[in-house]
Amino acid sequence: MSKKIYQKFIFHLSLLGSAASVLVGFYDVIFGTIWEAIHLVLEIIEIGLDRLIERVFETGLRETQVIVFYIMLVIGGIFIYFAWKILVYAVRELIQVFGAEWLEFKNTISEDWRAMPVMNRIFWLSVFLVMNYLASFLLF
Repeated sequence: MSKKIYQKFIFHLSLLGSAASVLVGFYDVIFGTIWEAIHLVLEIIEIGLDRLIERVFETGLRETQVIVFYIMLVIGGIFIYFAWKILVYAVRELIQVFGAEWLEFKNTISEDWRAMPVMNRIFWLSVFLVMNYLASFLLF
């Protein structure tokens, strides 16, 4: 039995559970604050560009708004493009890392299961079924 692999698995599982509970418990506060901060930053950028365009090109209100809109549209498009590239790379790396760890964990579990006596197999299978049966009362 490889204790190190089980400890790593339980650690990853507890991190996932902690992250999920924080997101579920505080989703309105977290996401509300993030969207407010993003909106505030965009408004500050828009005001700065408005004043810069008005002074440099000496345009009216309508022309300034159109120019600033297209400038921000281009900046947003560039930001989204690079964020997408980074996200694809990060997800690819995470899949490789977790795939290797999952394979190691699965092989360890399989080896431990094969090495286990029949009575222990029956015991752990019974524990699994009873726990799922009891959990079904909480979920349904």
